[in-house]
Amino acid sequence: MPKFCNNGHQMEDSWDTCPYCQRTGFQNPAGAASNLAKTRLEFDPAPSGSPAAAARKTVLLAGGRPKGELAGWVVIMDGDQKGEDFRIREGQNSLGSNPENDVLVKDSAVSGKHAVLRCRDKKFLLTDLDSSNGTFLNESPDPISMEELHDNDMIRIGGTTLKVKML
Repeated sequence: MPKFCNNGHQMEDSWDTCPYCQRTGFQNPAGAASNLAKTRLEFDPAPSGSPAAAARKTVLLAGGRPKGELAGWVVIMDGDQKGEDFRIREGQNSLGSNPENDVLVKDSAVSGKHAVLRCRDKKFLLTDLDSSNGTFLNESPDPISMEELHDNDMIRIGGTTLKVKML
């Protein structure tokens, strides 16, 4: 039976620390993958003329776009988000600093909607969305507009590097 870290990365049985997120601990697949839904904080305005503060509530975003089959993930390799990982699914996956993105990169040099990672038939295609600071692949000094990705490729957007892992 395969062994997985707490973030869901598959690990060798002999490993105690996940090489992708540098954390210890593991889980088995049966207890893994809890489908945590995205939520949003909403404010109900206070009745007019009322000194009471607006009521806050968390709303489940159940009506989002349907997600495809899991195709891989990206792991942030540096900065304050080091070790955070994001699942990549078949179809379109957005990257950027806007919280609505599938891959949220909290970096002031990253555009709100910076790039798109499309997965189809286990092939990954990275497209820059005319971002201000460009999208870079591996050690290349030249920004890309569209490139096919391979397992273990490194994407750099702003000052953040992400490692691509494919299933």
